[in-house]
Amino acid sequence: MERNNTMVYYLSGLLGSKAKECVLMFVFARGKAYVSEMAAFFPELSRSALQNAAEVLEKDGILVEGQQGNLRVYEFSPRCPYASSLQLLLQDVAKCYPPEERERLFIYRGAPRRKGKTV
Repeated sequence: MERNNTMVYYLSGLLGSKAKECVLMFVFARGKAYVSEMAAFFPELSRSALQNAAEVLEKDGILVEGQQGNLRVYEFSPRCPYASSLQLLLQDVAKCYPPEERERLFIYRGAPRRKGKTV
């Protein structure tokens, strides 16, 4: 499926940047995420913009960084007092995305399927 590069940003005004919206939405959809994975998903944003946004969100206590092998992986901080409210907002915003974007964002296969396995 060819991707439409006209991504609509609903929270960039509130958050102050498109990159922060993309980082939050990606972490919300996947649970955990690393920057190069986000950069591949959002080619319209630079890797450094996404990295900076993730670092700011970590500094603000919204995300925490962990290590998975040699990757820096981000996820929502369990200590963030408004994480559940933020995730509810992200859930509502995700409903505004075009169906094909929502599907790409939320349906993720981490490993290839075994040959012959039914979907």
